[in-house]
Amino acid sequence: MKPYLTNIEFHQETQTWTISGTCSLKIDEIQAHYTEMFEFLRPEKKVNLSFETNGNTFTATIPMSEIAENSITSNKTPWNFRIVSGGKKYPLESDGPVTNKEIAPKNAFYQYLFEFPEGLVTLFSKPKDITATLTDFAITPDTLSGAIKLNIPIEPDTYRAELVIKRRPYSALYLFHEQEEAFPIGTLKTDSLNFQVKLQALSSNLLVDSNNVVDTFIRLNSLSINKQHDFFLNIDTSIKNIIPREVELSQPKHSKITTYVTGSNRLSFYFRKNYQEIVSLTAFQEDDNKIDLQFSIPKSFTDSKLVIKRRDYKAALFEYYIEQVYPIKKGLMKTGTTISRQEFLSGNVNKENAIWDFFIRSNDQPDLPIFIPDTIDLSKNKFHKVDNHPFLARIIKNGAKNLSINTNPAPESNANTLKIAVMGSCFSRNAFNSKPFFNPDYKRFFEVTFTQSHTSLFSVLSKPYTGVNIDDYGNMTDNERRTLQADFDKGFFEKLENSNSDYLLLDLYADVLRGPIWLESGEILSLSYISEQSGILNDLPIKRLLDHSNNDAFFQEWTSYADKFIEKLLTVMPAERIILNKGGFTTKYYDKNGAIQEYKIKMRIERNNYFWDRLNNYFLSKVPTAQVIDFTKKPYIGDYYYPFGHSFSHYESGYYKDFMREMIYITEREKRKLDN
Repeated sequence: MKPYLTNIEFHQETQTWTISGTCSLKIDEIQAHYTEMFEFLRPEKKVNLSFETNGNTFTATIPMSEIAENSITSNKTPWNFRIVSGGKKYPLESDGPVTNKEIAPKNAFYQYLFEFPEGLVTLFSKPKDITATLTDFAITPDTLSGAIKLNIPIEPDTYRAELVIKRRPYSALYLFHEQEEAFPIGTLKTDSLNFQVKLQALSSNLLVDSNNVVDTFIRLNSLSINKQHDFFLNIDTSIKNIIPREVELSQPKHSKITTYVTGSNRLSFYFRKNYQEIVSLTAFQEDDNKIDLQFSIPKSFTDSKLVIKRRDYKAALFEYYIEQVYPIKKGLMKTGTTISRQEFLSGNVNKENAIWDFFIRSNDQPDLPIFIPDTIDLSKNKFHKVDNHPFLARIIKNGAKNLSINTNPAPESNANTLKIAVMGSCFSRNAFNSKPFFNPDYKRFFEVTFTQSHTSLFSVLSKPYTGVNIDDYGNMTDNERRTLQADFDKGFFEKLENSNSDYLLLDLYADVLRGPIWLESGEILSLSYISEQSGILNDLPIKRLLDHSNNDAFFQEWTSYADKFIEKLLTVMPAERIILNKGGFTTKYYDKNGAIQEYKIKMRIERNNYFWDRLNNYFLSKVPTAQVIDFTKKPYIGDYYYPFGHSFSHYESGYYKDFMREMIYITEREKRKLDN
């Protein structure tokens, strides 16, 4: 007999529900559970309920606190119920709606109601419609202050509040954030509160780019359960006209804040570096042997150095990982440096069409760009050879009127047939496919000797996992089974070494979109689409999942594993024989009629591309001599008729054919270097 629900009761004094029903099975466990779909299917959340039985009847207790702590913060959570008996799971059903009322506790983030879609007993946990409105506001060079009104009544000492400032990756991604700063307000006594933030406490970590958009939130931390919610600050109509302000800050140095009202009527800031024209170029000369530069630097600056940094692009913006430092001599009459052409951009850190920016670095100062006044003309500068490297470099005035360098590659061509190992995803592996859509003749140039697919860097460094027999799961192709087994078995470095591959082609897709899961016994696995679709995911003893709800936190943890991965990889494969495919998701595609369409989740795709750039940039900062395939500036888009299914990860045919040409170019160039 199936388990059926007969009664629901809510107990105000204990903040629990009891549910009663009938079941002829021997009951081992009663569980509340749900599975969240957010970019990918998450491991199941479940709560084991205490229960009692009497013959064929049972009564289980549902604590509201556990439901609240485990529910989704932004959407309605559908909790289902099941009986576990003899290792099998049986859903709790209802042959007719059971009377119950919606529960909306006064000081809680959620309201609750049992419903019965398709006869399944479901407890919906729905976030309350809580809004926070800014009713007063002031900003000075030292202080940010104001008043906030919540739209719900608050009982004293039930929430602790913080004012939170979160930085967007870039302005268009207004639903996603990276770095943040939190400032305590205190325990709430009413639904109105005042805040005051000392702007000197703002961290320079928020000054990632020249211009940073930061949004403001009120964060409520429940004092009764382990749960917090962030709410945008809406602007009361009476104060809209006093919001737009601009102030220079004393800390962080050379920065300013501009407050404004967004199109969604929320409080946001432009947090800018105010670095322009603090230092400038006063004289410039160069020839085939050296570069002479002289600067105007404030007298208070000490121990100044010249720093040249290579731009690494992240979406429409860029960041810096690779740099070179040159000494500056500070005299009575002039301050400057002379750089020998043999030292200039030395080392294997150049890439095709790179841009390098000049900075002055001094004690207790941020790195400041070097302004070029109109009295200095760099427009006639020529490209010069970079010593012992197939690149030309030209010193220029960039669009911000600061000092920069452009580099150009020297063309080379040759032919070769090589062994390629691939670690990554379809972005890399599908170029080596003989179907007409891809590259029917790729075997004339390359032999794929080893493939590791959909594997996180976290997983590669873990010990093997033997707790699941993959053969027990039938809904996988042979290729998917091999892919999942390889992730469980590990041994990537040994397999790569034994493959005798000439090159390793690598992409970081598995850590961009997905992430690792830690098991109770310590192993780390990749959370791939195969483990989701096969049902293995919910049978794993999962201890922890690192997801992308906080990409900055993911990045900080990922870098430590990337360092270990790179260190071990370089003992197997020389850096010059590693090819990083920068990858990237497309926001557009050709539909079945050949018309160009835009994905509805464009913002999420752009956020993922931005994060992919960050991972790529970090990897290349650690392996600067790796080869690079970069199609981020090329016009390829998706295709409805992609042979393995339409997706923002799958491109039109031209992408893969161009990819093969790029592989041939890179390997021919490297062969010619060795021949010379």
